[in-house]
Amino acid sequence: MTARRTLVASLALLFTLLASSGAHADHRINRAFQGRRPFQLDVHGSLSWYGFGPGGGARFGIPLLHNGFVPSLDNAVYLNFGGDFYLVQDNGCYGVGPTGPCAAREYRFAMGLPVTLHWEFYFSNQWSAFAELGLQVFLPPSLFYQGSVDYTEWKGAWVIGAVGGSLHLNDVVSLTLRVGNPYVAFGMTLDLG
Repeated sequence: MTARRTLVASLALLFTLLASSGAHADHRINRAFQGRRPFQLDVHGSLSWYGFGPGGGARFGIPLLHNGFVPSLDNAVYLNFGGDFYLVQDNGCYGVGPTGPCAAREYRFAMGLPVTLHWEFYFSNQWSAFAELGLQVFLPPSLFYQGSVDYTEWKGAWVIGAVGGSLHLNDVVSLTLRVGNPYVAFGMTLDLG
């Protein structure tokens, strides 16, 4: 019964966010933004390039520049950080076809901790595009599973970068697509006032 109530409450909250009607920001790319940007929460599902597999995660965005590096345009700069979760192949076979020694694919849990500089351009009230650059600390399956393939060469951090865009459903909820390193991700971004 508790799970049902949680689901109903979650759906009610999502519907309220989608249907919220408040003061709308007036975004135009050729006009500087006047005001303060909200904090952002990005929740996404992903498909990783490394050990090709599914994943997901969340990022929190803190506005650093409310009107970004180009003062005459509607742009903003955020510091994003969060956690990404991956299921990566744990058999040492990467990029090998479905036959042969790598036919049986086993996936294991791994984790990434990204920190990026997120630069977003607002073209209209409905559309924005962004670029990101930063670092990701990667925690491989061998840290979580005893007897797992040795991912020693995967430990550490690497540069991550992505480009993407958002369809703003209203002033609170956006659908966001991100393409880059280490994955392709699709999810929902919430502007937290």
